[in-house]
Amino acid sequence: MWVGQALRMLRLHTGVTQDYVAYCARTTQAQIARVELGTRQPTLCVLRGYARATGQPEAVMRICEAAILGLEYDAMSA
Repeated sequence: MWVGQALRMLRLHTGVTQDYVAYCARTTQAQIARVELGTRQPTLCVLRGYARATGQPEAVMRICEAAILGLEYDAMSA
């Protein structure tokens, strides 16, 4: 699933660890890893955690918008 890949790219671009995203999302690092691997859909709490941890709520919103509209997300333009 490309949503998880886009969230991973955003996290890496901002230099944030999975542990910190998990802390901000009030979940476990294993849950964040599953989202990034595409084996789990991100919950609203997880998406909020990415927004808080990365300081990029607009980028998280663009990822969500692209997923809802069925578009491909270009992480390089974020």
